[in-house]
Amino acid sequence: MKNTLGLYVHIPFCEKKCHYCDFLTFANYDDRIDDYVDYLTKEMALYRDEQYQLDTIYFGGGTPSYLSLPLMRQIIQGIYQNFEVLPDCEIAIEMNPESVTEEKIAGYLDLGFNRFSMGVQSFDDNVLKVMGRLHHAKDVQEKVAILRDHQIDNFSLDMMFNNPNQSFEVLKEDVSALLELNPPHISYYSLMIKDKTPFARWHHTGKIQLSDDDEERDMYHYIQQTLKQSGYEQYEISNFAKAPHYQSRHNKKYWQLKDYLGIGLGAASNIGLRRFSNSRRFDQYFQMIDQGQRPIVYMEAMDMEAREKEYIMLNLRLRQGFDIREINRIYQIDFCQKYQDALMKHQRYGVIEIEDDWIRFTDYGYDIGNQFYLDIL
Repeated sequence: MKNTLGLYVHIPFCEKKCHYCDFLTFANYDDRIDDYVDYLTKEMALYRDEQYQLDTIYFGGGTPSYLSLPLMRQIIQGIYQNFEVLPDCEIAIEMNPESVTEEKIAGYLDLGFNRFSMGVQSFDDNVLKVMGRLHHAKDVQEKVAILRDHQIDNFSLDMMFNNPNQSFEVLKEDVSALLELNPPHISYYSLMIKDKTPFARWHHTGKIQLSDDDEERDMYHYIQQTLKQSGYEQYEISNFAKAPHYQSRHNKKYWQLKDYLGIGLGAASNIGLRRFSNSRRFDQYFQMIDQGQRPIVYMEAMDMEAREKEYIMLNLRLRQGFDIREINRIYQIDFCQKYQDALMKHQRYGVIEIEDDWIRFTDYGYDIGNQFYLDIL
C-alpha cells in the first residue's frame, strides 16, 4: 500500500535576511542556487523507490519566490518524476512582495501552484524598516492586485504583531489595512526574539523594546475578535480562514502529526514513528547526495508514549482540538482514564472543555495552555 504524505521543499535563499529571522536562510549566496536546485532533484531521486503519493507540496524558506521561473520549473519536474502527485494536491509557495511579478505568478499557475502565501508582516513602513523588510506597504496592495488579476482566490497574507515600533494604534491600523485587502486566509504570529539575530542583540542592549506580556495578549485578543467580526474562522492558534477550503492543508499535517517528507538543506521529516532531518551545511549536503546517501544527519525513532504526548500537544493547537475516540484507537489507551487528574483539574479551571468526545482549549486555555501540557507530560 502506497504511503500518502506531504512534501516540504526548502529554498534557503533570500535577497536579504530579516532582522528577526533565525531560519536556515542565506543572503548573497546566488552562486549556490543553480547547484542547489540540481541537488534537490538528485535528493528526490533517492526516494523514488518509496513510491510516495503526495497530497500536499509546500515550498518554504528562505524566499522560494526569489528563484527564477526556469529553476522552479526544474524542481517541479523533479517532483513529478520521482513522486506520484495526486490530482487534488495542494501546491503552495511562500513569497515576499518584492519578488512577486506578473510573469512569476503566471508561471506558477502554469506549473500547477494553487496556494500562495505572501509575507507582509506589517503595513507600517517604520515597522517594516526596523524589521529589515525590503518592501513597503504600498507594494502589498499592488502584489495582491496581481493575484486577483489572475483569478487567484486561495492565498494568505502573513502578519506579525508585537513588533518594535508597533504600538497598539499601529496594530489597529495594520488590521484595518489587512481587512481592506480581504484575503481568504490570514496567518498572524507574535514576534519571538530568537538567539543570534540582530533583534536579540538589539533587545539585549535596549535598542529595541517589545510590549509587555499583558499588552501582547491584548493585541492577540484584538486580532482574534476583529477577524472573527470580519468573517474569519480561527482554526489554529495563529491562523484564520474565510472558509474551511482556504485552510492550509499542508500545515495541518504538522499539527495533526500526519506524515511529511522534507527535501533540501536542513529540511525535517516525520514518517510513522521516525523523525529525521537533513544536513544544514551545503558541502555536506552535496557530498552525501553524490555518494548516493540521503543527506540525513539526525534520526529519532520515537516510542508510542512519546508520540502520544506529541499528538496531544500539537492537535490542541487547533481550535477543534481532537477526537478522544481517535487517540484511543491510535495509541490503544483510555485517554480520559489515563489523564483523569489533569483533565479534571483543567476543566475545573476552565482551561479545556470536552464535548461529544472532543477535547479542545477554551479561549482562556489558549492563553495559559502550557500548564496543561506540563501536567500531561
